[in-house]
Amino acid sequence: MNKKTKIMATVGPASESEEVLTQMMEQGVNIFRFNLKHNVFEWHKKTINKVKNIASKLGIEVGILIDLQGPEIRIETDKGEDVEIEAEESLFIGNKFIKDKKVIKIDPVLAIKNIKREDYVYLNNGELKLKVIKKSKKLIELKSESSGIIKNRKSLNMVSENNNLPILAERDLEVLARLNLINPDFVALSFVRNKKDIEILKALLQKIDNKIKVVSKIENLEALKNINEIIKISDGIMIARGDLGIEVPIRELAFWQKKIIDLCRKESKPVIVATQMLGSMAQNLQPTRAEATDVSNAVFDGTDVLMLSEETSTGKHPVRVVKEMSSIASFCENAKEIRDITIVTETPTEVLVDAAVKIILNNKNLKIKAAVIFTESGNTARIFSRYRLNVPIVAMTDEQETVKGLTMSYGVESYFKEFNETSFRMPKSLIKNISKIVTLNTGDTLLVIHGNNWIQSGATSDISLVTV
Repeated sequence: MNKKTKIMATVGPASESEEVLTQMMEQGVNIFRFNLKHNVFEWHKKTINKVKNIASKLGIEVGILIDLQGPEIRIETDKGEDVEIEAEESLFIGNKFIKDKKVIKIDPVLAIKNIKREDYVYLNNGELKLKVIKKSKKLIELKSESSGIIKNRKSLNMVSENNNLPILAERDLEVLARLNLINPDFVALSFVRNKKDIEILKALLQKIDNKIKVVSKIENLEALKNINEIIKISDGIMIARGDLGIEVPIRELAFWQKKIIDLCRKESKPVIVATQMLGSMAQNLQPTRAEATDVSNAVFDGTDVLMLSEETSTGKHPVRVVKEMSSIASFCENAKEIRDITIVTETPTEVLVDAAVKIILNNKNLKIKAAVIFTESGNTARIFSRYRLNVPIVAMTDEQETVKGLTMSYGVESYFKEFNETSFRMPKSLIKNISKIVTLNTGDTLLVIHGNNWIQSGATSDISLVTV
């Protein structure tokens, strides 16, 4: 295994070809993100199928994540054209475009009710700050504090705790109604505010009998206030630093990144660090020193996943940026500087895994080359993963959903294998799979975590040491 930190790459016009997707997988992409706020559903369907076919040919497992809009406010410009605005110039929000006025529409229209006089709104990822100076039934007038260019379909942010928009936009409901046509492994929900938002989405998924995992995007003040309950009910967390960096003072962003990563590790929930990680590489062949340091610090903080957005969706060097990120992550993992956290064991499985970790840490003479975990749900592998050991984790399961779900967990390589026996027996063929990940020599030891009846979820009960 070249790296343990997983990489998520956003697919777009720059990376939709079979050649580029193949090279990105070969350079270390583990999950592909499809932002359903952009492009038509048929494009996403076609490209997702392309990704799955390529991964099958290469014999590797990759996850598919679709990103929903949620209660996000998007702008529409006249004819989709850029709008140039100068400092102190007025911009209007309305329900129709007006000649000789710079007007944008917003979707959903209901968001207009949340905008009040004297409020500030932000455009272009927070680069443009505008103050609301007038509000009537038909028009809201804002004055820009600086000059810039407003692009179509970009988001509008309001620093407010009173966003009462529905958690699922109309566009989201249309996608979810056709979910069986794309069968993703993860769905990310934007602007999650509390656990009720996740319950609404999970209830809808349950109705259509879909086992897709829900990733909550943390990008507003209300989510930070409810962060513990959101982590507990979610299957994964994305620290969406773009919008979060607008909603909280920029000086607090690193603090929240570290805090959320720690909380997720304690709960054994995968965590993603996103936004502008290698942003300059959308244009340049090399990252800045600050970007390389940012990626390194995310690894040292203990993130499961590093995410690329425009770098791979519309950037000039999608393959090179993945290679650069893989290289940085691999070096930082091997430097063994990932932060320790205090882990409290509460369940029998957590106690068992903690004992296995202590065996590895306190018995260097055993030459334990890998931890092999037999799991149905993937829970034991995720619990082991949170320790961020420098030991490969091989998860064996007969559930394809579990294989895909573990593509987001640090250090875990998951394999699908059917087992007919109800009692545990170590399969000889497993050694071949492990040898693809780590070099095994005679006398090396594998630490195996399993149950007596391994296919029963939650029945993990044994630790075995197997000598190669």
